[in-house]
Amino acid sequence: MMENADRNDSYEDYLESTMSEAESSPVSPTDPTPLSSTPVPDEAFTSTPNATTKELSRAFDKAEVQNAIRPMITLILRKQIDKYIAPLRKEIHDLKYELSSVTLQLNGMLNERCDDLEQCGRRNCIPISGITETHNEIVENKVIEVLKQVIPDIAPNDIQNRHRVGKPIMGNPKKIIVRLSSYKTKVSIMRDKKVINSAEDNIYINEYLTRFRAHIFKNARKSFKSNLINGCWTRDGKIFIRERKPDGTDGSITRIHSKVQIPGYKPSPEELQPESKYPE
Repeated sequence: MMENADRNDSYEDYLESTMSEAESSPVSPTDPTPLSSTPVPDEAFTSTPNATTKELSRAFDKAEVQNAIRPMITLILRKQIDKYIAPLRKEIHDLKYELSSVTLQLNGMLNERCDDLEQCGRRNCIPISGITETHNEIVENKVIEVLKQVIPDIAPNDIQNRHRVGKPIMGNPKKIIVRLSSYKTKVSIMRDKKVINSAEDNIYINEYLTRFRAHIFKNARKSFKSNLINGCWTRDGKIFIRERKPDGTDGSITRIHSKVQIPGYKPSPEELQPESKYPE
């Protein structure tokens, strides 16, 4: 019995001493590693990132890794590029549109100016159509014979030049372009040209328009024949129409510069662009 009591006392002493050591230790019971006051060298912090970098580098060298991340990187780069490129694309598009508009306006102004100069060069000219064409003809004599119907005292010196142009159309003779010596003589002929145009010999005198203006005037005559306007005529290369009111009476007189101004004319989308100087 005495021996058992001694063993119990020894075990109790052992527990007491163990608890005293645990209470005096700064280490948490859950942390089996004791804290050390020894400073940690800098190499401990640099060695791990270097090693990680090397591992990542070796991993990126593998084809399967590159194939896996390439689509994601491409998508990210594309989004970033589009983010910065989109405003530039819009700016370029706006500049192109502005440049195109300015170019069209300048081309239109240039074509109109060139057409005005060309028409001015035809100021003293008149075309005469319907004069019979014969072999070895003297065109000047035929022209004077026709013009005497409106100017009885017209003389060869009133005509500066004359020649036939174009090709015969449906058996009709080629027209004759007559350049008169003075604008006054031309005005007198154009004022009384109805005397010649109404004759039964099918000889007509009109203004010598540029191809551009002749094309517009042709469409104006079509509108007149369709009773969409009450008249159309030219004066000094300018084209005029008399509009038609709903009741059929005469409306206002308008100078036109384009086919789209003609009542009843339906342009195609291409014709809404500035008209060519020389339409076919």
